[in-house]
Amino acid sequence: MRKLTRRSVVAGLTAVTTMPVAGSASADSELVSLKVMTEEYPPFNYHDGTALRGISVEIMEEIFKRTMSGHTRKDIALLPWARGYNLTLQRPGHALFSTTRTQDRESLFRWVGPFVSTVVGLTARKDRNLKIETVHDLAKIRIGVVKDDVGQLLLRAQGVPDDRIEPVLSNEQNFRKLIAGRVDAISYETEVTRWGLQQMGADLSEYETVYDLNRGELYLALHHQTSGDVIDVLQEAFDSMVRDGAHDKILKGYGIRSSDS
Repeated sequence: MRKLTRRSVVAGLTAVTTMPVAGSASADSELVSLKVMTEEYPPFNYHDGTALRGISVEIMEEIFKRTMSGHTRKDIALLPWARGYNLTLQRPGHALFSTTRTQDRESLFRWVGPFVSTVVGLTARKDRNLKIETVHDLAKIRIGVVKDDVGQLLLRAQGVPDDRIEPVLSNEQNFRKLIAGRVDAISYETEVTRWGLQQMGADLSEYETVYDLNRGELYLALHHQTSGDVIDVLQEAFDSMVRDGAHDKILKGYGIRSSDS
């Protein structure tokens, strides 16, 4: 692999945005050994029975190509959210997507993106007739969450008591509890919730979003000790996708318009 300085990478990409991105020798080594993880979070990232698919998977694969890291989507590990989150939090050389960037998480990780916009909210069965007007109303209901997911963190940040929050290890468990009426609502990304309910055969007309907790963006989160050179190379690869239209093309393939469109 030909070694390039960070300055030459950025200069070259300014002129030719489709060229591969490389970095310093140390950055190259760190990129090659990077362990990238994701979870079941359709339509952003999911396994369809044969391979990983989704908006963020396609974005990540294009970043691999542009950084010449040697990775493909086959190198992305599919793990339960809590395990991937804790590995990225605790072990250098690990990265996780799609991760919502929040104020509470800001200093815990280093970030590359934003890949796509997201809405985390409370979804409930319409026959529950929930009226959530303020955060104080959240303490009156039972809310399902995925352990360590942003849906749980946002509830805690709003001061919802832990005894009203019911964590599970997977979004599938969460969806089943909602369908069975074992919780009043679930706190999760709203598009992912709709996708999951539909895959389980639920009638989406029977469900509604009763409260928005956060409107944000999904990123690649990396261990906080990840070098600045690696972050720069990854971010520049993503930025070049935005500039040359590759990012927008991926979003449109899933019926999503970018914030710049």
